[in-house]
Amino acid sequence: MSDVLQRLFETRTQNQCVEVAMLCWSIWSRPNNWVWDHKNGSVFGVCNTEWTEAQAKERNRRIRGEMGDRVWTPPKWGWMKINIDADVFQNGSIGVAAVIRDDQGRFVGARCMKIAGAWKPIEAEAIGLREALSWVIDRGYKHCVIETDTYVLADACNGNPGRALFGNIVMDCIHLVKHINPVLVNFVYRSLNNVAHVLAKATCSMLDVGEWYSTPPSFLMLALELDLIY
Repeated sequence: MSDVLQRLFETRTQNQCVEVAMLCWSIWSRPNNWVWDHKNGSVFGVCNTEWTEAQAKERNRRIRGEMGDRVWTPPKWGWMKINIDADVFQNGSIGVAAVIRDDQGRFVGARCMKIAGAWKPIEAEAIGLREALSWVIDRGYKHCVIETDTYVLADACNGNPGRALFGNIVMDCIHLVKHINPVLVNFVYRSLNNVAHVLAKATCSMLDVGEWYSTPPSFLMLALELDLIY
């Protein structure tokens, strides 16, 4: 039987070989599914479903390879990733937001807050980081990587915070970072920070603070799913 399969694979294209392998696996797995899980179904139906899933995974892997650091990825094992963002509203307030996901890309929690005051955009981003750090400390999380799409903020946290009000807020952030070990503050492109961006904008219609754990708010689910697709 193995000789037959070998000759078969030698005379077929790569895609055809994958299809044959998937069909063989489906034929083998069908009786096992019936014995152990009492699941019955067409071999070809199972094959088609799994073939579609396999093709989708391969396509996503290829997209990640082509786009590199333009696609959101989970943190390394044992770490949490916190995406943060801020928005300045015309009514004289700002909205800051943070979204936490684990090393499997699963939603852990989200928090947003409306803060009164005529803050500059860069100051709003720094306040968002400060609030996120305080929240992470209260939750007792360690091994965190924080992502912001504001390069100046990430650079200030890893270098010279400056002397303006923005610098003072960054100094508060640097002090809070000492309570989380280890923690990284990284700059990322907006395409990697869309979930926090959506949450920050939604803060405009909220009274003050919104918090969610385990299950995200419905308006955030699409953005979370899009991150995992790629």
